[in-house]
Amino acid sequence: MNSTDTHVSLKDSPDNHGAVVNIVSWFLLICSSLLTLTRLGTKYGVSKAFHVDDGFVVVSLILSIGQTVAISIGVANGLGRHLDTLSSDNVIAFQKSYYAANVLFIASQAFAKVAVIFFFRVITPIDFHRTLTWLLTGTTLAWTFSSILTLLFQCDTPRVWDAITNECIDQRAIWNYINAVNIILDICLIWLPFTVVWELKTKLKRKLVVMSCFATRILTIAAIGWQVFESQKIPNHQDLTFTYWPLAVATSLVQSLGIMTACAPYMKPFLDSLESGLIRSDDIRRRANATGKSVAGYGRQNDSSFASHSGTRASPNELRDLGNPHSTVTASITVKKPENGGDWETGSHSSQVKLIKQVKTWRVTSSPGPARED
Repeated sequence: MNSTDTHVSLKDSPDNHGAVVNIVSWFLLICSSLLTLTRLGTKYGVSKAFHVDDGFVVVSLILSIGQTVAISIGVANGLGRHLDTLSSDNVIAFQKSYYAANVLFIASQAFAKVAVIFFFRVITPIDFHRTLTWLLTGTTLAWTFSSILTLLFQCDTPRVWDAITNECIDQRAIWNYINAVNIILDICLIWLPFTVVWELKTKLKRKLVVMSCFATRILTIAAIGWQVFESQKIPNHQDLTFTYWPLAVATSLVQSLGIMTACAPYMKPFLDSLESGLIRSDDIRRRANATGKSVAGYGRQNDSSFASHSGTRASPNELRDLGNPHSTVTASITVKKPENGGDWETGSHSSQVKLIKQVKTWRVTSSPGPARED
């Protein structure tokens, strides 16, 4: 190997494609970052709060940033150039950066998928769909851990990152497994929204608009197909720095599309179609969970007033008048139950019966504060 200058060139040439890798990777990262910010801004504008699925998307974006930085380090050390033109130090730095980039790619993909799964777990009231989300989550986690462990220990210790001079697992076999399961998971992430949305009582046109937002994940599957194609052309231990550059571009595309398609449901056309549907149901469900109550008959009441089976229990909550700092307004809320509370739980089989047997007493008192001194 020659000891040559491996500065990052801004021009593409037949013997140096590092510029293409850098430009495409950073452009895709900017696009995914903008869509993530759009998602967060739209979500906050609708519900005035962020939730766990938003956090997963942000983590996925942060991992994507790390992966893009690792790719850029690889480009600076010879990614896109022929192996025999690089120094030994450059080759080592390239292998370490690409080793880290692959692990970060899997982690970013996993968080983007889990974000979509948790979005549907929150909005669907159907037990079967919620069970499917748990199965998908478990499958995604199993794929993530198995893929990361395989990539971490692909070569003999202690030089686990050295895929050139060390004994390693077949790179084609590793990526065939990773990509095959990745495609299956994305197909499931398209199929699940279709089953949920199709059962909504709304117009067909609105259903098609909603489903089209989730169908954008087909683009991710197409990108994975390109990644599969490029991974088949990787010869083991032969000019890896030059051969890897198309795979690096395909990997960046898959990573960014995974994040962007996770943000697609929060674009304005989708929100307009669901203005009185899933998004509001989602917000109502979250608010109900925050207060410990169920919504629309799904699940049992968790209110502490139903914890005892007999007697009367009062739960006072104080509300303060924000308009006048020198006055105090308090409200006491009392929830009463019949004395035969033990039979109430077993004898009632509908939410109507529960409402009839529930008695609420509201008492509001107001006391003026001291007069303001001039």
